[in-house]
Amino acid sequence: MGLGKTIQIIAFLSGMFDADLIRSVLLIMPVTLVNNWMREFVKWAPGIRVKVFHGTSKKERQQNLEQVQRKCGVLLTSYQMILANWEQVSSFGQQQFLWDYVILDEAHKIKSPSAKTTKSVYAIPATNRLLLTGTPLQNNLRELWSLFDFACQGSLLGTAKTFRMEYENPITKAREKDATPGEKALGLKISENLMTIIQPYFLRRSKGEIQKLKSERATCPPGEESNYTALEMPSLPRKNDFIVWVYLAPMQEEIYRSFLSLDHIKELLNTTRSPLAELTVLKKLCDHPRLLSAQACIQLGLEVSDYSEQTESENGTTSSMTQEIKHISDKLLIEESGKLIFLVALLEKLQDEGHQTLVFSQSRKMLDIIEHILTQRHFRLMRIDGTVTRLAEREKRIGEFQMDKGYSIFLLTTQVGGVGLTLTSATRVVIFDPSWNPATDAQAVDRAYRIGQKENVVIYRLITCGTVEEKIYRRQVFKDSLMRQSTGDKKNPYRYFTKQELRELFILEETRSSATQLQLQSLHATQRNSDIKLDEHIAYLHTLEMFGISDHDLMYTCETGQDEEEEAEDEDEHQYIEHRVQMAQELVQLESRK
Repeated sequence: MGLGKTIQIIAFLSGMFDADLIRSVLLIMPVTLVNNWMREFVKWAPGIRVKVFHGTSKKERQQNLEQVQRKCGVLLTSYQMILANWEQVSSFGQQQFLWDYVILDEAHKIKSPSAKTTKSVYAIPATNRLLLTGTPLQNNLRELWSLFDFACQGSLLGTAKTFRMEYENPITKAREKDATPGEKALGLKISENLMTIIQPYFLRRSKGEIQKLKSERATCPPGEESNYTALEMPSLPRKNDFIVWVYLAPMQEEIYRSFLSLDHIKELLNTTRSPLAELTVLKKLCDHPRLLSAQACIQLGLEVSDYSEQTESENGTTSSMTQEIKHISDKLLIEESGKLIFLVALLEKLQDEGHQTLVFSQSRKMLDIIEHILTQRHFRLMRIDGTVTRLAEREKRIGEFQMDKGYSIFLLTTQVGGVGLTLTSATRVVIFDPSWNPATDAQAVDRAYRIGQKENVVIYRLITCGTVEEKIYRRQVFKDSLMRQSTGDKKNPYRYFTKQELRELFILEETRSSATQLQLQSLHATQRNSDIKLDEHIAYLHTLEMFGISDHDLMYTCETGQDEEEEAEDEDEHQYIEHRVQMAQELVQLESRK
């Protein structure tokens, strides 16, 4: 994220239009990015006709669509618009209309092949398809299949069923720490074969590669600088991405233990039904007990008037929590959450040092609590969440925060503020609660750490020791290792956790220490890229209420060495692996033929 995909596409389209190689382009994106794309086209390629297919006026939308179809140009629209109007943009004058290019921005929106949005974009006729995303794989390899199936129109990776059996299953199994030597060897070979297949259709650039090229240029012999002309782009500063292992407050721990001891939780562990609702309660408890539903509060013997959230209305919206907490002192609110004890002390320090900080949470109600506390303490802050629906208002708030250093805090929900926005005036980012999906948190981090950032960036991911959050983080690491091996970042990333460890979600472990922190400390303690100023800041963090910190950005700097990597144990097993790889490739090739 943040390495210039937008400008690359505009430059590419400008060249194609100038050479009369294309006439019509449909560019689909999240609604929050429509105005940003328009601005970038005006800035970099003002000669291209660009129209917007969005807004409440059906007449205006139709006029803009017909202008692009008749006279050539680029039509910008959103995924929501395509969902409702894909047939309209697929026709012109009662006949099917064939777009030269359909381009998807934040293309991981179509990661689920059965989703209505995915089916809608599939239905639009196009000669060429381009997908843009910083996170092509978020949870599993099926998502990668979905993206390539759209881009190559079914001509590359076969059917979803065959891909799952021949590629996803062996690769996923091999990433588990307790996989057998044969499973690890098979997964590695299958992964290498998958990379060979997708490589011609997959262009990827990482910040690490840019930094490496910059370093090579700095040390190249005189006269050879011309070999690195591609580096005339702005360089990126250093990023330190920390996991901060915080404690549950005494009240949180008591409620957490009480909830785990309930009979229906014990029953759940012996059934196959989804534990999602119970896990959601545990996640809320890790943030703040006042996020619990009225029903859960009653079950746990809590005072409903003090701890309940307002019930969701039929249309799915929820009212603000402000009324629920206005009579409660900020001191009490802070004491009820271990994360808030740490967060408030951290934000006061960062404000004193003149930093602007982004604070992300998945919960609007959690942002309500944080906003209430910070307002009481006279912080100047800005906020964007799902209730800010007008694009103009969102952009106004982003612009004010970027220009006015008086704002020290920007509160954002991960879903709304974590995609496509540029907030490079901030140099500190707090992820208040981890997502099951590692790409969600990575997207949020890269609102600040992207081209245009001049200062070193520090990230704080708050995770409570011993709780479901520690398990979520371990699950993030597993998913990330799949992405890195399958997209070529790492041939064979270090295996951190076993499958059993990933399953133990309903066990509260030691709450005053973190096994994960200790494991990562032993692996990465000496690798941190630091300086005197950062060392002093880390020393300050250790004076606060927390167990310790880990370096998230050093994850995967270890790679399984050749001496550690189990090879096939005998010739028969080696031949079996070669046969499986060949069979997998032949099956997808057979199914991919038109």
